[in-house]
Amino acid sequence: MNDPYRESAAASVARDFGAPSNAIGEAADYISRAVEGTNDPPDYDGGWSHRLHSGTQTSEKPLPDKGTGFRFVAVSNLEYSLPDFLVEGLIERDTLGLVFGDPGCGKSFLGVDLALSVATGHPFHKAPVKKGAVFYIAGEGHNGLVRRFHAWAVERGQLLEGVPLFKSECAAQFLDKSSAQSVEFAISQLAAQHGSPAMVIVDTLARNFGPGDENSTQEMSAFVAAMDKLRANLRGCVILIIHHSGHHDKERGRGSMALKGALDFEYRLTKSTQTMRLSNTKMKDAEPPRDLVFTLKDVPLANGAKSATLVISEAYDEAGDKPQKLSRDAKLAKETFSELAAISGPEGDFKIDLEVWRVAFYAKHTGDNPNSKRQAFKRGRDALIDKNLIEADNDVYCCIDPKMRLAINPNCKRDKRDVT
Repeated sequence: MNDPYRESAAASVARDFGAPSNAIGEAADYISRAVEGTNDPPDYDGGWSHRLHSGTQTSEKPLPDKGTGFRFVAVSNLEYSLPDFLVEGLIERDTLGLVFGDPGCGKSFLGVDLALSVATGHPFHKAPVKKGAVFYIAGEGHNGLVRRFHAWAVERGQLLEGVPLFKSECAAQFLDKSSAQSVEFAISQLAAQHGSPAMVIVDTLARNFGPGDENSTQEMSAFVAAMDKLRANLRGCVILIIHHSGHHDKERGRGSMALKGALDFEYRLTKSTQTMRLSNTKMKDAEPPRDLVFTLKDVPLANGAKSATLVISEAYDEAGDKPQKLSRDAKLAKETFSELAAISGPEGDFKIDLEVWRVAFYAKHTGDNPNSKRQAFKRGRDALIDKNLIEADNDVYCCIDPKMRLAINPNCKRDKRDVT
């Protein structure tokens, strides 16, 4: 193009049509040639050259199909794979998940526990983990979190030095574009130094949501999109969100249901007087796990500080079932059965004849009325059966509960029903 005026005007038109800055010169050259009728336009991303072309040419050529990444694949060419767990049986890799519960129920204690288990490779309450870096986006309780990190390490005999767990200095604001980009940049820089994270924890949704309304489907969907973008940039990473229960419906997370619809897994944490129960409420592609029940154990720290950490509750069995609350009759039935089973032999087959058991029960029962003794024995025996402590084979009763068997004879061998 030799005409300076035409070159300047063409460049101005190109800018008006949204041409990228690195293509202004080429666009201006195209416009000049188009006016002279000498050439077809180059094809630029975004379609701006196409819009220019359609206004200057009498016959418009269709844009070539550049492809959008959307395609179909024959099902016969697809291969399935087994679940790839970050925390065995609980959390799969490359997923978006949520833990929700009421304020003060122990959600951040759980977040700390999961974060350090993955970062150190230490089992999460006997569940194997795949070791990897963890980035913890903390929106609240920064000082308390630090003490909890140290309490976890002290209780488990672990050192924090060199552990690839990193905590943010402030909350993120994921609905604010600038803040979200800052988080993405910080994560990419950290990942370049320490490897792509196995897990990113967002604690809590409310503190890291940004300027928006959790109840808005549109704004919650925007938050989910921000989480999906993080995960897409971090191959195999788990994004775990810690969230509050609903104001009126405690059995779901607060805010729009657009969040739950997007989740791969979800857990609810509830608190009673002494314990906290973790229950699965959604597991998209794997078998839902059984409940875990924790208590908080106080841990003294250096310089007179103290904190606490989660441990599995001893009042519950290892499958997370409720403690065996027995009536007075059931306790006596269990006591007399155990005494008889303990003397049945060195190995102990834990089988007791009904009449032998009944005589032992009657002897210890404090009632004077034979009918009362009979009814009490029946109630106690039936309660042990209902709680899967014993089972009957005609008039012979056998203990089937692993813990009860070990209590009767600590030297007995565990069978496949035992929980390890």
